[in-house]
Amino acid sequence: FAHGCSPGGRSLTCPTCPAFLVPLAVFLTGSDRIPIYGMSSLRIIIQSTPSGEQYLPVAHTCYNLLDLPKYSSKEILSARLVQAIDHYEGFSLA
Repeated sequence: FAHGCSPGGRSLTCPTCPAFLVPLAVFLTGSDRIPIYGMSSLRIIIQSTPSGEQYLPVAHTCYNLLDLPKYSSKEILSARLVQAIDHYEGFSLA
């Protein structure tokens, strides 16, 4: 990884790493596919919530909406976002 990222490592310290961006896109959209008009056509809405720092971000995949609590530091934001992404299970139709 030429830009200093470690394989398998996810954090906001390297927000351009595919190891971070791909799972983030799946978490936000519920899909592992690129939109037909490309990623630039994807509109993500981030809204602040009054939840405390102990809460994780919540993605509403049908609306590409991210509810993001107000965290006191970038480190807490990174940890909570990575935790939410790592524990995302998605949904499937049987």
